[in-house]
Amino acid sequence: MHFKELFSLDGKDTDLVDNDLARRNTITNLLSDWGLLKIVKEDTTKDLTVSLSQIKILSHKEKSEWVLLPKYQIGKKSQTLDK
Repeated sequence: MHFKELFSLDGKDTDLVDNDLARRNTITNLLSDWGLLKIVKEDTTKDLTVSLSQIKILSHKEKSEWVLLPKYQIGKKSQTLDK
């Protein structure tokens, strides 16, 4: 699931576009190809994809060279929803 889809489920404004879904689908397909997950509905991820040039894949040895910041934290309540 794309982090913008999670924002929407939380009732937050989001600007989810087809390219976001295409990148999500491409990543899902890669994870499936690598044997890291099984796609339940194959037909939902095959049509809308992007080229691999639009996705940065890091090897584990490169991880320390990057600052990886989550865009969504599961279970973290928004201050606007707490009021």
